[in-house]
Amino acid sequence: MTRLTAEMISAAKSNDLAAVSALITETDSIVINRARRHASDKGHLDLDLAEDLMQAGRVRLWESLPTFEGKERGEFLAWVEKVLHSAMTEHRRAVKFQGVSMTTAKDFERAIELAAGDPYDAARVATTDAMGPRKMTRDRAYEALLSWLGVDSLDRPCDDENGDEITLGDVIAAESGVPADLLDPRDYETTRRKTVRTQVHRVLGHLSERQRHVLKADHGIAPVGHYGDGPDATLADDMGVTPYQVKQARVKGKNRFSELYRAGAAA
Repeated sequence: MTRLTAEMISAAKSNDLAAVSALITETDSIVINRARRHASDKGHLDLDLAEDLMQAGRVRLWESLPTFEGKERGEFLAWVEKVLHSAMTEHRRAVKFQGVSMTTAKDFERAIELAAGDPYDAARVATTDAMGPRKMTRDRAYEALLSWLGVDSLDRPCDDENGDEITLGDVIAAESGVPADLLDPRDYETTRRKTVRTQVHRVLGHLSERQRHVLKADHGIAPVGHYGDGPDATLADDMGVTPYQVKQARVKGKNRFSELYRAGAAA
């Protein structure tokens, strides 16, 4: 961007076509880099989406030029970053969340952030007070989840044990017994929940007996009844231990469970 000058910026704002063309050329490396960043997910670059984002960014820059109020090169570059972020975020959201409003899409993305990237947990978080005034109903959160999964998940590349190129849809088809071309988000949800249940019970099996019992009681995991809404004294009495021992088992059990579960999920 050695040719980007205050004079060029000023001329472009006045709709000088030569200046506009030169400015677009000078900023194109930024457009390309930002588009690739927005089109990447967990190390996978969606080239088609990146191309669409580049075009959306260039158009938004051209349309927004008259609104730039600064004069200097540094001010302009900061403004370019802001415009591109807005344009590409909106376009990616429109592509990713088909069938729901932009408000719902934006709110669900916030829920995904609060859920550390887990869309299923995000569907729960979205209905809680953690969302503040953006709290969603159960139905709206579920619609957002299905929209997010339907566009994003089934075509996502996965690596199998032999290093072959397969998609998440192929994996789910093998697990669910449903042909890949007939899969829908509900198949993903069913398979994912089955996998999570298996992993939860596997991890619980690595905890101490007391820790395992307390965590199962907190969440009502069979064969232990649900004690999560009651005082620790009730659970302690049924276990033949003290409330303090229940609390300690819960703290240590949760920490150990989190460590083991995350390790298993990463694997």
